[in-house]
Amino acid sequence: MKGRSALPRAAYLVGLLTLAGGIAGWIWGGRLLARFDYFDVRQVEVVGSRWLAPDSILRLAAIDSDRSVWDDFSDVERRLLGHPMIEEVRVHRSGLQALRIVVREVEPIALAGTPELRAVLGDGTLLPVDPAGTALDLPLLTMDVALNSDATQLRVGPALFALEIFEKLQEVDPGLASVVSDFRLLDGQGLMMNLVVSQPARRLAVPAEIDESLAQRVRATLADLRGRGIAAALVEARYAGQIVVRRGQL
Repeated sequence: MKGRSALPRAAYLVGLLTLAGGIAGWIWGGRLLARFDYFDVRQVEVVGSRWLAPDSILRLAAIDSDRSVWDDFSDVERRLLGHPMIEEVRVHRSGLQALRIVVREVEPIALAGTPELRAVLGDGTLLPVDPAGTALDLPLLTMDVALNSDATQLRVGPALFALEIFEKLQEVDPGLASVVSDFRLLDGQGLMMNLVVSQPARRLAVPAEIDESLAQRVRATLADLRGRGIAAALVEARYAGQIVVRRGQL
């Protein structure tokens, strides 16, 4: 019995040693290659940026040209994660002399007047994005807003509640949220939204509680209006279990 079990055990140990040797070789090989000037960083590519200009990300990364592509860039990743617009980041080698910075930014959901227009998250956090210098295709929150003491976030109140409802709509049905041009709180318990001109209805009213079933009924109503060539002034979706279409001027 001992003779038969020794071979598999020996093979297992050889496999472990081979794996450990490969990992050590990769680590020490990278450290050795990092000593050669040939592998110094000559090019850095930014991938995934939408709101932030790639040049601003490169300036914040501040990668010295004498660093090797084989270096550990966790310090650069930590520096980039300090920016309020960057949610995730990875810096990795993409060639013998090139790096790639892959970022995932936080997603603003609207513009709010503070009084100047500012991009804002669903929780009311204001983002350092200049609407004048960036193509922000975002709906406008048409309500007065109150800010906290350091002017970085909306205070708890009607405007913040409106943002929370719209964020829920965006989570449930991003396509429907994308055709909203502006919105405001309606009677303290829902949203009144103006839709873009390509839609068959000028306005859409939704309750504070939004789910997939409601979004589907609204989309079906808009599709039916478009199919029949009817222009509606308002699609009212705040009534339980029904959608009311109002024609004429509002």
